[in-house]
Amino acid sequence: MANIQDIHELEERIYDAVQEYLDNPDGYNHPVLHVYLDNDQYLAEVEDDLKGSEDDGIYAIDSLIRKGDDGTEPDNDRISDIANSWIFLD
Repeated sequence: MANIQDIHELEERIYDAVQEYLDNPDGYNHPVLHVYLDNDQYLAEVEDDLKGSEDDGIYAIDSLIRKGDDGTEPDNDRISDIANSWIFLD
């Protein structure tokens, strides 16, 4: 049974993955965010050269980054949209 905390945890995992990429963008040829379910836990990580679509949990990293006052930063609205598309409240 999913609850709002589950959504917040996935949002945090996605945010952390995107921030980790922003902290070290070198070393990737074609970075993407990969969201997936493993052992009943939703995970998110940046991977390189992974093929697939949003239906497969693969998201273009550029779609998760926005220009902020202090430079580039994770796009919280897009992150929330993704988390909410993966977890439905009962």
